[in-house]
Amino acid sequence: MKQLYIALLLLAISLGVGAQDNSLMFTKGIPQSTQLNPAFRPVKKWYLAMPALGSVQFNGSNSGFSWSDIVRKGTGLQADSLIIDLEHAASQMQDNNLFATEASIQVLGFGFAVKEWFFTFDINHKLKAKMNYPLTFMNLRYGNWDYDGNKPVNHSFSDMYVNGLDYHELAIGASRTINEKLTVGMRVKYLVGVANVQSEYFNLDMETFENGSMRIVSDMSFRTNIPLDITYDAEGFVDDFDVSDSADDLFTSTKNTGWGFDFGATYQLTDKLLLGAAFNDIGFIKWKDGTSRLYTSGIFEYDGVDVSDEITGDEGDADYLDQLADDFENTFRFNNDGGSYKTGLMGSFNVSADYQLKRWLNLGLVSKNYFVDSKLVPQVTLATGLQAGRVLSTAITYSYMKNAPANLGAGMALNLGAFQVYAVTDNLNSVFKPSSAKYINARLGINFVFNGKREKVEEVVEESME
Repeated sequence: MKQLYIALLLLAISLGVGAQDNSLMFTKGIPQSTQLNPAFRPVKKWYLAMPALGSVQFNGSNSGFSWSDIVRKGTGLQADSLIIDLEHAASQMQDNNLFATEASIQVLGFGFAVKEWFFTFDINHKLKAKMNYPLTFMNLRYGNWDYDGNKPVNHSFSDMYVNGLDYHELAIGASRTINEKLTVGMRVKYLVGVANVQSEYFNLDMETFENGSMRIVSDMSFRTNIPLDITYDAEGFVDDFDVSDSADDLFTSTKNTGWGFDFGATYQLTDKLLLGAAFNDIGFIKWKDGTSRLYTSGIFEYDGVDVSDEITGDEGDADYLDQLADDFENTFRFNNDGGSYKTGLMGSFNVSADYQLKRWLNLGLVSKNYFVDSKLVPQVTLATGLQAGRVLSTAITYSYMKNAPANLGAGMALNLGAFQVYAVTDNLNSVFKPSSAKYINARLGINFVFNGKREKVEEVVEESME
């Protein structure tokens, strides 16, 4: 169990969240669309999500490069082989790039209408992780000297950012129809933290001088909430650490708690045009049990190696390289202290428009925006929705995402009586050609949806088509 947990956590940080179910917003009649905007009311009467199967979601992204950008077919003598092409991968990257992932499972979910009100209840398990990394990492392949220009090359990694969250969520939501045009909604979420890794600050700079000497300056701090067995050296610095056996207890611990909120509204501007806006995952988790703060600050200076002793056979300075290695290690020794701390939920906000062109056809637009280390990461999705009576609802979407302008998506909900099965993705590219996809996204699930008697169901369908 411990090894599995560590593997999942590393996967979350090393994979890359980009797409996040924008197709779900325009595939009519799916109850989970309320997770995008708590004011949405896709069900007339009530619904019950299949336990543990109501919503299974995964999003992954790497805005920098895809697998086929870095693993490519060789040329010339290597034409029959696959090669690692760092040059091409770097050409696809921006100055700052984003690895991200998000996964969630709806353990339990249901909702019901009471006159002007609609209430929802959910128990979810969620995993989020984001890492911002600079193009500088790829530039290391050139070393620290420009031989063509005969000048030193400096490298800075100070734009790097890491944040990973794993938590349980108990959510209660309510929306109310204020009048024939305005509906407002809110969801309150009690959160129980499972694990966290977050960079408080990360500054690492490598400077090379004209005489060939080099200086590395570090100043970084990481907050973690993973049970660690830490050993220290004689001076009190971190010597080694390992995940302790108590990691198995993370999933049942209730000591790290917090609150989250979603706010949303819809406005029927005309008979055919519905506008929406929502703020999701506004809140925090306070970590106070099993916390660590690993930090380091130092300067390492390298003035070169005197090779004359090797030429003359004099070993009087033979320990220089060993001393250099010790100096390097000592420069980056970590301190550790605990103490409680808070993390945000990597919130987002979206604005949407849904235009009912025909009874069976709607057009949509949504702009979704994330904040990563105080930086805005926008997405824009265009959608076309098609409804075939009350049995089938579909959507086709086209999304622009960070450094990936062409993402074709689709959604489908099949209703056989009260039984509903659905699947949505914002990235069909990843299905047909996964090696070239920078974004992977899918959500699927099973619900039981009740819209009243047959004639009332047909009224609901007609309302959604008008």
